[in-house]
Amino acid sequence: MSCENCLCPFHELPDENNPFCDPAVRCMVTDAVKEIRFEQGEVLFSKGQSSSSLYALTTGIVKICCATTDGREQIIGISSPGNLLVGLQSIHDDCYEYSAIAATDGIACKISHRAMLAEMKQRPELSMSLVTALNAQLAHSRELMRVMGHKCAAAKIASFISLIVPKPNHLNHRFKLPFSRMEMASLLGLSEETVCRQMAKLKRKGVIHAPRGRIEILDWDELRTVAEEAA
Repeated sequence: MSCENCLCPFHELPDENNPFCDPAVRCMVTDAVKEIRFEQGEVLFSKGQSSSSLYALTTGIVKICCATTDGREQIIGISSPGNLLVGLQSIHDDCYEYSAIAATDGIACKISHRAMLAEMKQRPELSMSLVTALNAQLAHSRELMRVMGHKCAAAKIASFISLIVPKPNHLNHRFKLPFSRMEMASLLGLSEETVCRQMAKLKRKGVIHAPRGRIEILDWDELRTVAEEAA
């Protein structure tokens, strides 16, 4: 099966030393995967649901959520193409430990746990692909922890914006912001008022332009400078 998701750890590049090989990128777990499309707000899976699949995002952003004791939705992580496989934490569990909700429209490869693990017995090299995925997830989690850690409010928000904007958008600068001010506040441990105030400061400084529901980075260098400010 050919695959356009070159950021997925299970894509397989053609053998450059074989002149007769198929030039298309191929999936290493083709018998375990199917492509799905999802819309903003769609639930990919819910906490407590039987764990059966993981998802490699081709496009879009997914919120990793759990419920607080008072029933509110708490965002505990985000996933975008190349960052992590959604559902990887529950690959050996009977049930998902969290919920995955689409923050934007998107496309993903839905990969069967059982079929993928069976394929790995036949192709041990797939284990290294899984290790690569785990390392990417750990790196992303560390970065998110750094964003939420000992930083001032302005640095948290600037770091978060840098983290969620897909790399190609670092060139064209325009991006549909998939999180409300309230969701950003919840994730970053800030009040909604603080998020609104700091976003307004970034706009006044000419760092960003943020019409309703969208964000445009006007000065990436200054955004990175703000992101590195100490608490």
